[in-house]
Amino acid sequence: MLEQLFHVRFDELNENGYIPTVTFLRYFQQAAALDSAQLGFGWKDLIKDNQAWILTHMQARALQKDIPLQDVTVKTKHVFSDRLLSRRQFIIYGADGRSLFEGSSWWAIMDIQKRRLIRTPQHLLDMNPTEPEELEPEENFKASLPGDTPSHTLEIITREEDLDLNAHVNNTHYAAWAIQSVPPQIRAGKRLDRILLSFKNECRSGEKILVGVFPCGENAFWHTLIRQSDGKEAARIYTRWI
Repeated sequence: MLEQLFHVRFDELNENGYIPTVTFLRYFQQAAALDSAQLGFGWKDLIKDNQAWILTHMQARALQKDIPLQDVTVKTKHVFSDRLLSRRQFIIYGADGRSLFEGSSWWAIMDIQKRRLIRTPQHLLDMNPTEPEELEPEENFKASLPGDTPSHTLEIITREEDLDLNAHVNNTHYAAWAIQSVPPQIRAGKRLDRILLSFKNECRSGEKILVGVFPCGENAFWHTLIRQSDGKEAARIYTRWI
C-alpha cells in the first residue's frame, strides 16, 4: 500500500476552479508508478529488460462534485495478478479526509521490442494475498455500441506534450478527450458517476483522432477514439453523469 500526498496546482484546475477528473487520473498514475517502484517493478526495473507496464483498462468514479482547490492524498495498492494482468485499487481523499475519487485498473507487462505481452513474473504472482479481497465487480468493457453512427464527433490533433515515456499518447489524455466530447449542458452541475476506459491501440504525436459520441441512456455515452490514419480504434470509453 502506498499513500502519497499531492499539492494540487492552479494549472491543474478547470475553468470553474475545481479539480477535474483528469487531474485525479494523473495523480493515480503517478502513485501507481511510485508503488510499483517500491515493489521492484517500476519503470527503471522493467526498462532494463526492454519491458514496460501498459494500462489495458480502468474503471473509476467521482464521489463528490465541484471539488475546490486543496491537497489530496492517493492510496493505492496491487491487489492481485493472474497470468497476464495485474489489478490495482486506488482511492483519493481530500484535505478533510473525505473520499473524492476511486477506482480500479488492470495492467500488463509488454516486451517493447517484440511488441507483445509477456507472462506475469512469478515473483509478482507470489505477492497475491492468500485470502482474496472483496473487490468492486469489474464492469462490462465489451458492451456493444448503441448504434452505427455517432450523434456527433470531436476532432483532436495529438501533440508531443501528450506523449509518455513509451512515446505514446498518455492514457489520461484519452479520458480528457472523451469528457470534452460530452455536451457541456450534460456535464454542467453534475459529477462523473462512472468512467470506463479500454485501451486498444497506441497513438503518437501529430495524429488526428476522431472522438465519436454514442448516447446510450440518460446522461450516459460511449465514446470511440479512432485514428484517422488507418481507421483503427485507439480507445473506447464510457461516461455516465448524475
